[in-house]
Amino acid sequence: MMYDELAQLVKTNYGIETISIKMIAEHVPYSRVYLLESSKQNYVLKEMGSGNYEDESNLTKHLISKGISVPKIYHAISSGHIVKFCDYNYVLYEYIDGIMYELNSAPDWFLTKSAQTLGRIQCALKEYQQLPLQFGYGFFSKEKFVNTEQFIYGTIQRLDDKNDIKLISALNERLKHIKKVSAFEFDCDKLTYVNTHGDFYINQVIVRDGELVTIDWSNPHCLLACFEVLMSYAYAAPECKDGVIDLGKFKPYLYKYMEYVPLSYYDLKMMPYFMYHYCCFCSFTPPYDGLPNDYNKIANLTDNLANWLYENADDLSTGLCAL
Repeated sequence: MMYDELAQLVKTNYGIETISIKMIAEHVPYSRVYLLESSKQNYVLKEMGSGNYEDESNLTKHLISKGISVPKIYHAISSGHIVKFCDYNYVLYEYIDGIMYELNSAPDWFLTKSAQTLGRIQCALKEYQQLPLQFGYGFFSKEKFVNTEQFIYGTIQRLDDKNDIKLISALNERLKHIKKVSAFEFDCDKLTYVNTHGDFYINQVIVRDGELVTIDWSNPHCLLACFEVLMSYAYAAPECKDGVIDLGKFKPYLYKYMEYVPLSYYDLKMMPYFMYHYCCFCSFTPPYDGLPNDYNKIANLTDNLANWLYENADDLSTGLCAL
């Protein structure tokens, strides 16, 4: 949508006269984020494709009531918090004036706050209705392994004539990881599931006055507690930039988180294996050329993590079980 059309949408639905509109992020699948400047204050407008975003306003109100720092959502003049226009959904948020850290650039104090914030979020959401389940038994189906392998094999075959050696090598590397991950067995009944953000990591956090404000609540889920704690650490800690997870450095983060959400022996045991599984199936598949810069960095980081976990998942699991 053109900026003048966005300005009219905001004026009609929220009564706000904008001075300027600037796109500040574009994500996959389809989503754009705009910074709106008015004479009184700034706002953030998110433009999204199809999806179920109806509960986001109630969820953020609940979190605010529990003392969790999240952006406020503004309701339209004549409807709820979602404005639908031309097959898109629009939500207007409070603008958070603060600092965002790059991937793997978090200082020590941020890591402490991150673990604490994630734990507090999940504690606050215990009293909320169960969110949609993610990573249940169906997520580990053998059929998924086969389908993914076939897709990558097909891609490699189509590339043979193009002599794209670098891409073919990257895809074969992914196949190597999928083969190893397909041998893992997960007992979902023994894993701890929690209501949570669903994608809590450094790019979803803004530092304001020394506190962490967690943004982007459009896709929360009930998922494995052992996952987000390791992911949020690996994406934030400078020492993980090359995919290496140092248990000694991870321990303080994990312990701070577990002050709020206890993890079982089985959670700790399976934590590295699930992270490895996630890197293979929930990250991007090469090539990464068309990805936005922030996603490209994430794709390369998850490749580094997968390469390290290929050799070290067993040792990390043993070390975690000994805590």
